[in-house]
Amino acid sequence: MDAHQLVDQVDKKSFVWHAEEWIHNNKFHQHQKAQLVFVESGYQYLHTKNSRFLLPQNHAAWIPSNLPHKTTSASESVSLRTLYFSTSEMSDFYNNLYLFSVPVVLREMIMYTEKWSLNMVYNQSEQTFLHAILEELPSFIQNSIPLITPVPKSTNLLVMTDYIHQFYASSITIEELAEKSFVSVRTLERQFKKETGITISKYIQMVRIIKSLELLSDGNFNIGEIALQTGYSSAQSYSNVFAKLLGKRPSEYFQSFNT
Repeated sequence: MDAHQLVDQVDKKSFVWHAEEWIHNNKFHQHQKAQLVFVESGYQYLHTKNSRFLLPQNHAAWIPSNLPHKTTSASESVSLRTLYFSTSEMSDFYNNLYLFSVPVVLREMIMYTEKWSLNMVYNQSEQTFLHAILEELPSFIQNSIPLITPVPKSTNLLVMTDYIHQFYASSITIEELAEKSFVSVRTLERQFKKETGITISKYIQMVRIIKSLELLSDGNFNIGEIALQTGYSSAQSYSNVFAKLLGKRPSEYFQSFNT
């Protein structure tokens, strides 16, 4: 039974589904309950009817009620923690799609809900805890950093973006990507901008920053080490790009991520 089919049958306001080896349904579907999906490890793509987004490790998507969507992944293994909520009595905030990095507090709360995974029976403690997550979700989202990274549709561009994800720590030039795609730089740039709305350079920057956020959230590396591991020549150049894209320095983000 698919997740969305089971969710529609659960007679509870909130429901939990944790899966270490998530099996993706390649068909668009929707359900009455809204969905908070947290990528614990690996990465996946979230598709809506008009858009496709990258959802990397330590990030989450809030998918509102009855929004047609599907997920796919090129990652060998994806661990997802998914919470479903009835939002009929909630504010309009919950009727929109959000993609965001998950702060430590919310991550720990989501992980705690594993004890109720696939619990079909009403449990007051479960419902109280899940409702607390739902109530606080706007502040978690608004205080986090949104990372909406569109993904192209054309096969040649998907091959190119897969290459970027694999070799983001190396020096990648647009000329090199154009040569691998057997098109001119101008053609490649025009096609990519048309399909994603951003430039190839901006996409490379976003991939590197997303990878650096994963390292920041782990807390095992300093800023200089993270800079070198994500393709930057120095901590200063990494910090400058980070601030330009996200509005704050890595050190400021690190402090907010762990509070």
